[in-house]
Order: sequence, then structure tokens, then C-alpha cells
Amino acid sequence: MPKTAGTNMKKITKKQILLIIVSIIIIVAIGGFAYIIIHTAQLGKTPSAFLTSKQKNGEKGKYTIVGTGQSKCYNNTEEITCPKEGEPFYGQDAQFAHPIPAYTKSNDGLSVKDDITGLTWQQSHDSGTYYWAETQAVIDKMNKQNYGGYSDWRVPSIKELYSIWNGSTGWPSINTEYFDIKYTDEQDLSHAIFWSTNKYSGVLGNITSTKPFEATSGAELAFGVNFGTGHIKSYSISAGPKHFVRAVRGNQGYGINLLQNNNDGTISDLATGLMWQKSDNSSGVNWENALAYVQKQNKVNYLGHNDWRLPSSKELQSIVDYTRSPYATNSANVGPAIDPLFSCTAIKNDGGKDDYPYCWTSTSTISKAGGTYDNAWYVAFGRAEDGNGEDLHGAGAVRFDKKVVGTGEGEERVLNYVRLVRDIK
Repeated sequence: MPKTAGTNMKKITKKQILLIIVSIIIIVAIGGFAYIIIHTAQLGKTPSAFLTSKQKNGEKGKYTIVGTGQSKCYNNTEEITCPKEGEPFYGQDAQFAHPIPAYTKSNDGLSVKDDITGLTWQQSHDSGTYYWAETQAVIDKMNKQNYGGYSDWRVPSIKELYSIWNGSTGWPSINTEYFDIKYTDEQDLSHAIFWSTNKYSGVLGNITSTKPFEATSGAELAFGVNFGTGHIKSYSISAGPKHFVRAVRGNQGYGINLLQNNNDGTISDLATGLMWQKSDNSSGVNWENALAYVQKQNKVNYLGHNDWRLPSSKELQSIVDYTRSPYATNSANVGPAIDPLFSCTAIKNDGGKDDYPYCWTSTSTISKAGGTYDNAWYVAFGRAEDGNGEDLHGAGAVRFDKKVVGTGEGEERVLNYVRLVRDIK
């Protein structure tokens, strides 16, 4: 009797074990299938929160804006001796002290530490090109490999990515002593575009492409930096050309503003240490007159200060709010691409549509390799429009144009607005 009981117990145990094994296999299969569905859905949308674990709140002093590297002065067409205060063209990028870029290469040559921003960068980017939804897989692979001794790499935000932009020469617009950028010729370099985490809050305007596989009206976009031409623009996340990825790690407060309304016509950003004119100048002017406007305001001690300047391209880009745009799909985010603490003049753009201005920077540029510095950078706080006033590259784009109306082919908007900046002291 005891023997029979023991035998029955043994048989029951085998059945239980078999049942448990089968159950585990089913659970794992269902879980794996669910993971694939969820993960695919995430990649299909790829929200910024999925691509980055950066903090959401700015911190005082965490967002030091590195200088553009520009060290020379220009008039409307060529290099000049830097003018003195009171002279035409005074107040350019090169005439003010900005933090000088300072980089340190790792011993293994795989990464570069930016000693100013606290960010560490992948020195030589992945040679592959990707759609925006595929960028996280590149980062996941690096982290799994413990690339360069680290497993906390991420896709950079647009403000992080623009921090290594360098305007000392252009073409390419990056310090090639520290960062590799792969290209074969000038045409290839003009497509050296790197993705950021920032998905555009709007969609592509009413654009009809004549090229196969290019984005069409209503396409979803995400921002990238073109380290060939120097632009920031938004690009189709899933159609047309694919782009590069360069990973970053460290200082999760970088690129996050900490704005304070001073209730005196100024806004302070405690993260960058800059004080801004709350409003813009309310009218479009050419580049020379934008510089002259600053001198005029300093003479009258505008808003209690006489040390205002025209912001550099990096300074002005620092106050772009990439969650906002005139084309935002979320109605709560419709408006100019700047925090609502600021005021922004409403205009009609070239296509007669309700829009907001572009603003000049003090940074000159060339439109092609070996060209003259007859262009200057501006930031689009409204639609980065085509000739019909449609949103071509996204509010928050950084583009350039001629400094004087009627001086060159391909002009888009030469009369732009001004928003002053100064250092908090």
C-alpha cells in the first residue's frame, strides 16, 4: 500500500512539472509577442520620452552656451576689420566674449568630453544612416556593448547637438580635430545630417514633392543638425533620406531653460545666465540695421541696461521652445516656438498666412564651401516657410539668408526681427 501511494505521488509530480513547463512556454511566448507589439508601437511613434531619460526641469548654471567659434567680423559681403562702438556693423558675434570650446579625448579614442557643457560625445559616429524611429536601436547596441566604458548613452536633444556646432569656418560646421564626420565630397557633406530626440510639434506644410520617396504634406518630422551646411531643420521621420546618429551622455540638465519673468520687460534664463528682451523690436530690418538697433537701445539705457547685444546663433537657439509651433497638432501648443513668458509679434508671412517672425543673430556664414560671408543666421520662431508661406522645415529651424534685400539668388526672408540679450551680472 505504501509503495502504491508513493508511485502515484511520483506520477502526479511529473504531470505537474510538465504542466508547469508548458505554462511557462505559453507565458513567455505571449509576453514576447506582447513586447514586440508594444515595442513596435513605441518605435512607430518614438516620442521624445522614449528616446531620452533627460530631466524635465532646468537648473541654475547647468546650460552653459559654448561660443560659435567665430573670430572675424564682416560687412554685408566680406571680411572687415572689427568696427568700434558707434560704427556700422559693430556688435557682431566675434566682438563679445563667449565660452571657448574645450574638448578632451578619451584614452581609447572612442569619446570626447566637452569640458564646458559636461557632455561626453561619441567621437566617431556610426557609419549607418537611419530613420528617426530606428535611432534608439543604435543607442541600445552601444549601451549593451558598454561602448567606451559607459552604458548610459542617449540620442541627443537638439540643443545638446547644436552645442558642438562650430561656425569658425563652416563646411563642415564642427571641429574636425575632435569629431569625425564622414563625407566624400561637398555634395555628400551637404547631407551630413544628425538626428536629435526632438520630434516636431507640427507637421510638414502643404508641400507637394516631385521626388520619389520624399515627404509630402502632413508628414511627421523631427529635428536634426546638418553639420555640413550648418542648418537646424526638421526632416521626415519615415520617408526620404535617412540620417546619422551621434550619441551623447552626461549633464542631463543641458539644454533645459530655467526662465524667470523679471516684470520689467526682461526675462532671465537662470540656466544659461542670460537676460532677454521680453518682446522683439516689432519690425523687420536687414542685418546691418539689426546691429544698429542694438547700439541705439544701449544709448538710451533700454530697460535699465546699456550692454545689450544681438545674440549669437547658439544664444538665440537656446530660447526656442521645440514643443510649440504655429502648426502644432496639440492645440495647447499652437503659437510661436518660444515660451509664452515672451511676447512675439504676429505677422503675415510671404504666403499671406498668420505667422511669427524670424530673428537675426550676430553670426555670419557662407552659403557654400569657399563662399563669402554675405549671409547671416536667423532663427525661425514661426513657420520655416517656403515661398508660399507653408511650413517647410519647422518652427525652431536655424537658417541663413542674405544680409541685404536683392543681393542674391534664393532669398527667402531678409528683413527679420531683433530680440536683445545680455549677460546676467
